[in-house]
Amino acid sequence: MAEQYPQIVGEDERVARIIFSPSYIYNGHVSPTAFRWDILPSGLAEDYISVLRGDESSLDAQTKHFRVRKEGDVRYGYALLGVGSIRDIGKGAIDMQTKVDVLSFPSKTHPNHAGIVVEVSNKRVTALTPVTPEIMMVQKELAMRCSEIVKF
Repeated sequence: MAEQYPQIVGEDERVARIIFSPSYIYNGHVSPTAFRWDILPSGLAEDYISVLRGDESSLDAQTKHFRVRKEGDVRYGYALLGVGSIRDIGKGAIDMQTKVDVLSFPSKTHPNHAGIVVEVSNKRVTALTPVTPEIMMVQKELAMRCSEIVKF
């Protein structure tokens, strides 16, 4: 039976962002481009940035089927972020109109799936939202708060 995760993502949890190379890496570190919203192959616009919760030792096996979105990329590894640190971005690190949270989005395949959700002026950011300085600052802050990249 698959592990069950609480609906609320805890402040003390760590989440993993799967890293694709070269587009998510700059000078050996996680790039802000690792935290962009994309139009999915189905045509839907992402409204959160996917991350995984739980046991890091299973991330390689869990993500073997992940497809690259940019030609020339390969699935490379992952970086860890503290949920409390992510949420702190929305507590004045940028401005009072920007909110950043981590919510649970479990699926049949990934009961540990979660997403980083960003709101600017009470509007949820999606792949269709024009990139503003606030969004760029969130992406930069997320990249800066990542652990070193752990290679698969």
